[in-house]
Amino acid sequence: MTVNFHQAFHFLRHFFTAARKGHGVHSPFAYQLCEEVFYNTAPFYVFNYLDAIRRQLLQSGLELRIEDYGAGSKKLKSDARKVGEIAAAGISTKKQSETLFRLINFMGCKKCVELGTSLGLNSLYMASVNSSIRIITIEGSPSLGLFAQQLARQNAKNNIEFITARFDDALEEALDRPQPTDLVYFDGHHTYEATLRYFKTALKYRHANTVFVFDDIYWSKGMTRAWKEISAHPEVRMSIDTFFTGYVFFREEIREKVALKFYT
Repeated sequence: MTVNFHQAFHFLRHFFTAARKGHGVHSPFAYQLCEEVFYNTAPFYVFNYLDAIRRQLLQSGLELRIEDYGAGSKKLKSDARKVGEIAAAGISTKKQSETLFRLINFMGCKKCVELGTSLGLNSLYMASVNSSIRIITIEGSPSLGLFAQQLARQNAKNNIEFITARFDDALEEALDRPQPTDLVYFDGHHTYEATLRYFKTALKYRHANTVFVFDDIYWSKGMTRAWKEISAHPEVRMSIDTFFTGYVFFREEIREKVALKFYT
């Protein structure tokens, strides 16, 4: 992401205050997360395959016309964008995607809802955890949604359901399916108002072991404000701030609220 003063200030503060490799972490569950998710460097067999897809996207000159209903891109202003440009400026890094994969694997998630499909690479990461997992991903731009569907078909991922709609029109329906939602990944419409609205909607469908993942929590002052309010919410028992991504948990065994910062 493009770095501004707000991001630079918070990154420096995070760098000097965040825990390294579980140091100072007293919650047994949080320590397990450190060991198995955030600081685990053991490769999964599928990572090389997914990384090859990432490289193909970065090199692609295919042009898409994007209908952007969110806060927009800080780097790409034109509606006509090359896939390679979108991949370079607007998708998760290799490390972020692999951390998401590890988290879903560690938590044993069966159903995940993603807001903001983009090119569909993170959808592939989530769907690759195992064949029985169900991924529901929502994208407002028809051209991006179609591209992501084609990418999934090319890679034989049949456990992803694609919804092309505005988040406000589709989120509750995706959450309100018979199967409980184990993870919600918020990666679109990066504004304070929208992020809080989606959080409150998803909160109605969470269970004790659900995890919410928020991308780009320092993208803007509004996103940082939203993250602070979300992590302070009384139903949130533990929050983890890795600077680029924020995680909140609702686990009942955590009696006193835990707020952690990890440097990964």
